[in-house]
Amino acid sequence: MNSKIRECRLAMRHAGSYASWREAALAFDAASGLEDWKHQDESDDYDWQLIRSRLAQIRQYRQTQQITKLVHHLRQGLHWNLGNSANPALYSHAYCGSKRLVETYLHEVCDALRWIADHSFPELPLEAKRKFFGETAKSFGRSALMLSGGATLGLFHVGVVKALVREDLLPDVISGSSAGSIVASVVGTRAPDELESLLDPDNSYYHFWKPLALRDMWRHGALMDQNQIALGIARNTHDLTFEESFERSGRIVNITVSPAGLNQPPRLLNYLTTPYLYLREAVLASSAVPLLFPPVQLMTRDEDGNRLPYMPSLRWTDGSLKSDLPGIRLRRLHNVNHFIVSQTNPHVIPFLRGAPEEVRLGGMLRNVAYSAIRGGARSAIGVGRLGLPLDGIRRQLDNASSILEQDYRGNITILPKVSVWRYAHVTANPKLEAVTRFILEGERATWKRIAMIRNQSMISQTLTRCVKQVESESQRVPLRELKAVATR
Repeated sequence: MNSKIRECRLAMRHAGSYASWREAALAFDAASGLEDWKHQDESDDYDWQLIRSRLAQIRQYRQTQQITKLVHHLRQGLHWNLGNSANPALYSHAYCGSKRLVETYLHEVCDALRWIADHSFPELPLEAKRKFFGETAKSFGRSALMLSGGATLGLFHVGVVKALVREDLLPDVISGSSAGSIVASVVGTRAPDELESLLDPDNSYYHFWKPLALRDMWRHGALMDQNQIALGIARNTHDLTFEESFERSGRIVNITVSPAGLNQPPRLLNYLTTPYLYLREAVLASSAVPLLFPPVQLMTRDEDGNRLPYMPSLRWTDGSLKSDLPGIRLRRLHNVNHFIVSQTNPHVIPFLRGAPEEVRLGGMLRNVAYSAIRGGARSAIGVGRLGLPLDGIRRQLDNASSILEQDYRGNITILPKVSVWRYAHVTANPKLEAVTRFILEGERATWKRIAMIRNQSMISQTLTRCVKQVESESQRVPLRELKAVATR
């Protein structure tokens, strides 16, 4: 290893911003010869011939201003992961970026979409343009950020969100369970211009844990004081309904909760499914880890604006028990087909791979180990559920079975490193130094995925902006027409 490569590795390890990390990563790629790999189109990891052909067609139609052919080509030919161009293996070679052909194709598509949105064409009336962008955006799908449970390890999520916000890559759809629900609600109850200051550790409240006295533990059936975590949620989250939070932030916040009793499925709470529910109680319920906190009653706003219990007979607990990452529901409700996961659940992170470079032997061995442990545990739990008559014990085994049956990964999975220090802080109130350390770790872990996230969400983000632009233009048309009539 030459001195330049060592220098670049050191610079990446100690980078204080994405810009400085990216500069060092690109220098590393150049010094190690990986830039040559980026400029070679050919690879067995994707259909490079298809991507090259589509790129040439888009360029030709745009340069010759064949708008009808370009629109027809894009409407039917835009698909997420076209030709396996989102293959993680394409991001396992270089530290920063992927094949230049993939990146050039993505930029060309986005340039073409913006060109269509920005200009008027006789062949494409405004209503036809509106239809094209609306249908193409729906067909293409969009990204979501899913924030897992993880108690105090959930501070890692703050760093992930911070890195995405600063690169303008934070998806409009965000889900959170348990600790992740707190971070999701903080983002979802703030206007976009309020986020940056909120991500400063000095501006937030991180004291969520307070053990109960022994007599109160027995009385409440819990180890921790729920009033303390409720205070922490209230200090960080505005008291809004899901509908109000969507109107304020423009982001779709989804909170998962699990039933405390029988005969109820887990719920995904958002402005579509439960518009009048209050976020604070939803987050408190999603964070109610069994044994640590008692179940929670959800609260709703009635038609007169009064705060009332929602389904008073029901109580809800930790969302990560039954639905840590609610991918299927997000697909159905919000047209999501690309998932960025920040995963901090202590029981799964040792077995997951996050970085694309881990797709090889190390990741495979972890998958085998996790599958073996999970299979054995599921068999043991299944026997216990059949043999034990007590409903309380069987309910806990049901929860354990649900934990083992879930998939904890996304298209892009961002993970903290496994260490004794992190596990020692799982249920502790961190000092400011530890908060800063957790957040910076989340940022650094995200920097390694920024190029991948940007490439895989570039077209959907562009389509979303074009839809808003054309919709806005459509609303102004009647006013322009009235003015034209008045001047005749």
